[in-house]
Amino acid sequence: MNPKTVVVTGFGIFRDYKVNASWEVARVLPETGITDELNINLVTVNIPVSYKDVDQIVPALWVQHEPALMVHLGVSHLAKTLTVELVANGHGYCSMDIYGNGPDDKCLVNNVIETGLKMECTDELDICTSRDAGRYLWTKSIYSFSIFSFILCILYRYLCEYIYFKSLCINKNQTIFIHVPQLDQDNTVHKLAEKLKYVIKKLLEQITE
Repeated sequence: MNPKTVVVTGFGIFRDYKVNASWEVARVLPETGITDELNINLVTVNIPVSYKDVDQIVPALWVQHEPALMVHLGVSHLAKTLTVELVANGHGYCSMDIYGNGPDDKCLVNNVIETGLKMECTDELDICTSRDAGRYLWTKSIYSFSIFSFILCILYRYLCEYIYFKSLCINKNQTIFIHVPQLDQDNTVHKLAEKLKYVIKKLLEQITE
C-alpha cells in the first residue's frame, strides 16, 4: 500500500510566547517513528501567526500534498493536555495578527463548520460525550480518555480557529485541529508528540475504513 500523506502544521511565535508549543510538537513528531509505524509521508510546516499567510499557505498545502489528513496545531494557555476541536466559525475575528492586521473581509462568512472526523469508542479509551446548544451553536463537550482528555469546545476567534475554518472549507472530512498546552514538566514536547501520534493513528483508521 502506498503511504498516505499527513500534513501537520504548527504556528510561529506571537505575543508573549517566546516558544510556540504547537510548532515544537510538530517539529519533533518525526522522532516518534510515526512515518514507519503508520506508513505515512509526514509533512510538517511552521506557519506565521498571520491571516494573510494562512490564506496563502493552507490552500497551497492541500494542492501540493493532497493529504489524507490535515492536522493543524495551536497553543493554548488554558489547555492542560491535547485538546481536539470539533467546530470552527467563519466570522467574528477581531484580534490582530503579528503584523497588526485582521483578516480580509472577503474571506469571512457567517458560517459554522464541524469536522467530519470522530473519535470512536474503543476498548482502550473510556469516552463520554455531551453536546449542548450555546451562544455559537455549540458549547463545551468533554471526552474523557484514560490516557488524556480531549476538550471539544469553541475555538478562540484568532488564528487557531481561522486556520481550522479555512481547511474545513476545503475538506471537512480530512481536517482536525488540536490545541496543545504550554510545555512544562508534565507536558514535555516528546510526551505530547507521542500522544499526537496516537491521535493521528486513530484518525487515519477512520479515513481508511
